[in-house]
Parts: sequence; C-alpha cells; structure tokens
Amino acid sequence: MKIAVATSPQFFVEENAILQALFEEGLDILHLSKPDSEPIFCERLLTLMPHKWYSRIITSDHFYLQGEYGLKGIHLTQCNPVEPHGYRGYISRTCTIDDLSHDIDRYDHIVLDATLSDIEQAAHERKINHRIFMRGITTIDGIQFARDCGFGGIVLEDILWERFDSHESNNFKDLIDLFKIFRKATD
Repeated sequence: MKIAVATSPQFFVEENAILQALFEEGLDILHLSKPDSEPIFCERLLTLMPHKWYSRIITSDHFYLQGEYGLKGIHLTQCNPVEPHGYRGYISRTCTIDDLSHDIDRYDHIVLDATLSDIEQAAHERKINHRIFMRGITTIDGIQFARDCGFGGIVLEDILWERFDSHESNNFKDLIDLFKIFRKATD
C-alpha cells in the first residue's frame, strides 16, 4: 500500500527538512498543496530539497512547476479542476464517491474525499481499487480499514502536521516517528 502526504497549506522554516526526512523514511508521493500561495514560495521550497525527490512530488497549484522542476505530476482539485491544455503527464485528482462512476480511468491515482459510510458502500459495490487513495486516515486501524476496502494507498494530512508547532520548535521528531508507524503499517 502506498503512502502519500499532503503538505500543510502554510509555509514554515523547517518544512524542507521535514519533507526530506519523510522521503528518507519511505514516503511514496508528496502532494505539494499550497492554495493561494505565491509561486515563488513553492519554487523556494523545491530548491531547498534534493532533486532526487522531485520525481515523487505532485503539485496541486502552479502547474508549471511540474515541467520546470521535473516533478512527478499534477493534482487536480476543486480550486484547480482542469489540467493545462496539452498536458500528457501524470495526473491525480481529488474526488467524491459520486465522481467514481465518471471518467476516472484517465487519472493515475484518485484521492477519495468521502465519509466512512460512503466508503463502505463504495467498497461493497467494488468501486474502490488500487489506484484510489483514502484520505483522512488518523489511526493505524484506519489503514487496515483502507486495505480491507481495497484502497491502493492512503493520504496523511493534519494528523502529521499537528505533531509539529512551527512557531514553538524546530524539533520534528514526533512527526517523523508517527510517520514511521504509519509507514510500517502500510507495508
């Protein structure tokens, strides 16, 4: 099972170090999600990271970054729902349960935004597959639930970023330790 992390919407000083540590601990995909950000700040974050990780980064904003930095691909959201004209690279998308019956085969992976009851129903109807990632996982039991439903991966978000206070500390050990627990559970 793959493990993805969506960035915090805010930039902070230790972010590049944390993201690099996550990659070193086995992060499969990073969703660079900085809505309403200035492109220069996303560029700065990318330049602070080793190039070897770029092939695992998907951008949800400022799609030109994909080509300029050789990123893995782009991620479509409600804020940015359409890929650039002529784009033929890796595309992922956030969708709802209702969207699963539409043209999802054109996406390399889907991040499902749904309630547990909707997920259970979709799993029962065999709408979940290995290209769909479950978001909102907050416990190890959630990983087993995702696996039982047929998801191919999970997306960690707030559960990680809540472990680090960018205003009070530069120690992100708790965040990395929690990620290691989730990584081990997805293996």
